[in-house]
Amino acid sequence: MPNAFSRFRKARKNSNGERYPRKLFDEILEFLRFTKVEPYVPKGATLLDVGSGDGNFLRYLNGYLESAVGIDLHLTHRANLGNAHLVPGYFPYDFPETDRTFDVITLMAVAEHIPMAVLSDVADACWKYLKPDGQVILTVQHPRVEGFLDLLNALGIIEGFSMHEHYGFDPECLPEIFNAWKLIKREQWGFGCNNLFIFEKP
Repeated sequence: MPNAFSRFRKARKNSNGERYPRKLFDEILEFLRFTKVEPYVPKGATLLDVGSGDGNFLRYLNGYLESAVGIDLHLTHRANLGNAHLVPGYFPYDFPETDRTFDVITLMAVAEHIPMAVLSDVADACWKYLKPDGQVILTVQHPRVEGFLDLLNALGIIEGFSMHEHYGFDPECLPEIFNAWKLIKREQWGFGCNNLFIFEKP
């Protein structure tokens, strides 16, 4: 495939329909998440991207996946992206494709937006929609980053889209919430500001 940066630029250029607001620093952070997660998504996989935004990750992986679905509560209508499509809604309650299963489910910078009372439902739904040996991949910021992001937002350096949903989520709770799963990878990255978790369905 073409290199990651050129694919990212192409994905942004080819965005149509609903395009979520971003500034340069937002795009840099998004690019870093994509390149962190991509190596763990097998070629030809079926993918569910929870909190997909306007589908930039699915466009970024265009031609790499067999098929994909993105769901995001901020979308207002469905959109087709070749072999992928976007659906509006709050996962898992509004997910329309209840008979499908996937090889990989991604939640990138999403868990910190989900209320604690809902996270167990999310974990249960991931179990339901994953094939055996399928994986859930999460990137989660460290709680200390929130104050820094608030500052960048106040300075107009980032867009701050949906930051009002942050509540100081502690990623240390994820192994307990996904306690039926096998934790196969946990890694801090981005100078310790972010965490990568990969859980596998036994």
